[in-house]
Amino acid sequence: MAGANVKSIEAIRNFRVALIRFTEKVADAVESMKDQVFHAVSWVELEQPRHWHQQELTAYDRVSEARIQLEVSKMRKETADFRPSLIEEKQALRAAKRRLEYCRQKVQLVKAAAFKVRHEADEFQGRLGQVDQVLETDLPNMIAMLERMLTALEAYAEVSTKDVDE
Repeated sequence: MAGANVKSIEAIRNFRVALIRFTEKVADAVESMKDQVFHAVSWVELEQPRHWHQQELTAYDRVSEARIQLEVSKMRKETADFRPSLIEEKQALRAAKRRLEYCRQKVQLVKAAAFKVRHEADEFQGRLGQVDQVLETDLPNMIAMLERMLTALEAYAEVSTKDVDE
């Protein structure tokens, strides 16, 4: 059996304490990352579709209002030889239609992004499963092993000290 060449029990004790702190910090960081991923997924899957759907409805309303305004302006009586140009009304209708199309594109884009974000979040959670195992099993086992080593080394040091005293 090989002999241990331990120079300092205190160094092992300090390492154990540092390992416990490291475990706590990593656990906090992992929880923080999980929270951030959850909030990002919620934002993309819930908030953004709701926002762009509402924007699309508002854009429909603006197109309707612009059409009505154009029709009202067309129906104005022509006086003398004056015929209204309707330039502003037509520009407003075109702008409202562009905004509606933009909102429709955003709705589709958010749907596609939500799918991708969900997939990436699931991949991330899978990889974090390995870290969780290290945190929940491997590191506590290492800490327990260090505690057993410390107990054995301290008992050995006591026996060695008693042998020297006698």
